[in-house]
Amino acid sequence: MYEIEPENTPGATLRRMLLLLLAALVVAFGIAARADSVRLYDQVGVNSERVTLAQVAELKGPAAEALAGIVLATLDEGRVEHTITLAEVEKALDAAGMNRGLVSLRGFAACRVTRLAEPPAPMIDRGQDVAANIETPIDFETTLTLRGVVEQQLTDRVGAGDSVDEVRVTFSERDIKRLDVPILGRSVEVETVTPNLLGRVSMVVRLYEGHTVAESFTVNAQVNRKMLAVTTAVAVSRGEVFTRSHLQVRECVIENDADTPITDPAVVIGQASVASLRAGEMLTTHAIKSPVMVKRGELVDVRCFVGGLIVRTVGQAVENGSLDDRIAVRSESTGDTFYAVVTGRHEVVVSMDRGSQPETTTAMAEQTNPEVTP
Repeated sequence: MYEIEPENTPGATLRRMLLLLLAALVVAFGIAARADSVRLYDQVGVNSERVTLAQVAELKGPAAEALAGIVLATLDEGRVEHTITLAEVEKALDAAGMNRGLVSLRGFAACRVTRLAEPPAPMIDRGQDVAANIETPIDFETTLTLRGVVEQQLTDRVGAGDSVDEVRVTFSERDIKRLDVPILGRSVEVETVTPNLLGRVSMVVRLYEGHTVAESFTVNAQVNRKMLAVTTAVAVSRGEVFTRSHLQVRECVIENDADTPITDPAVVIGQASVASLRAGEMLTTHAIKSPVMVKRGELVDVRCFVGGLIVRTVGQAVENGSLDDRIAVRSESTGDTFYAVVTGRHEVVVSMDRGSQPETTTAMAEQTNPEVTP
């Protein structure tokens, strides 16, 4: 027969305290598991003078989204850049009564905020007779200033269509004064004189009145594009091979045509870095290189394409080579040196047919009889 211990004994009191402590720990861990997050961006562009938390940080979860309207800074007139640190964000959130148990704060140490230039209000000549505008129908989508026409044409050249969020076009103060004029009743011709789509673009602008050129002048624009691209999540050393943990995808600003951003992480995984990279640095096609598959001095398997035949032999690599590289190889049997394309680990391919030597394995395949296989 069991004895029931009175509730006021020391043992019963200790058990109740342990149960309460255990319940508190379960609740605490549950809250931590559900914690919302505020992640500070690296750089953003804003159109207003007031900078809010939602503009500079990624907000996840209802508790974090409730803080979206907190004002972190005010950009005075004429001020185009401002830096907001993670410490300043934390101070603002504490002042707003943020519950540290419900919301976690992370991200970059500082966010650079750039105020985007706003197009001027349309300039309408109200003294002009309405009948004079019959040939130029006006609606809410019509661009009424010369600057708007130029910006739209540069945006179309990049290929972003009407997406003003993807393309940013800026002008010097001198050119803005020339472009901020109404175009009602006049025709416009914009001729770009530089081939590049991004970076500094020069163009000749001509204004026509009827069939006569009323004005012609040259302006320069800085054209940048925002897009999602692959960046480094951590610092990467020169020669280090990229893995999934090295990479992330985020919004980047492309400032010139020479930068060809990589948009698919799968293209980078398994490749080697040609230089040391900082965390958060955008990856371009110039930043990666296939690992060395053939080392100088080692023996390689050589496949020689002769017409419709394939002859296999052994050679010695004269230089290092990565996939699709064209390297010099010395024949083990004759001692002659020839050029071959690297196709894999310790493997090269060479064509003995007449004509130029293919530069890649794709070109090699195009010159080979497709019915013949190794």
